[in-house]
Amino acid sequence: MGDPMKEIHKIVAIVVRDNMLLMVRKVGKDIWTSLGGKPEAGETEEEALLREIQEEVHCGGRVIRKLGDFSAPAVFDDAIVKLSAYLVELDGEPKLDDPELEECAFIPKDYKEKGIKLPPSLEDEILPFLVGEKLLDW
Repeated sequence: MGDPMKEIHKIVAIVVRDNMLLMVRKVGKDIWTSLGGKPEAGETEEEALLREIQEEVHCGGRVIRKLGDFSAPAVFDDAIVKLSAYLVELDGEPKLDDPELEECAFIPKDYKEKGIKLPPSLEDEILPFLVGEKLLDW
């Protein structure tokens, strides 16, 4: 029997504006991901999320509600990623403020035609949920 696959827990911000979803792309990667990251010791999920938003796109945020926990194979690791997703409203315009990130944009429904790649956790789990909840009309 092999070792159980490790789990990576990340807290992610789902920011919807004008039927588009805010995504970021790390330097040197071709897959776009959600804002967010791993909680630090002693942080609640919401505290971690607001800190990550400030670090990544230099603006504040307001948590509207937790959407749920979603799991899928990690893109950059041999692991399962558990995403705790929160619907968030940004306070201000996002601007990149993190040397690990190369791009930040609101992506539209036709993202695939534009050559934008998303991880399985978003494409297979979170996007269908957002459409089902009528948060996105995709």
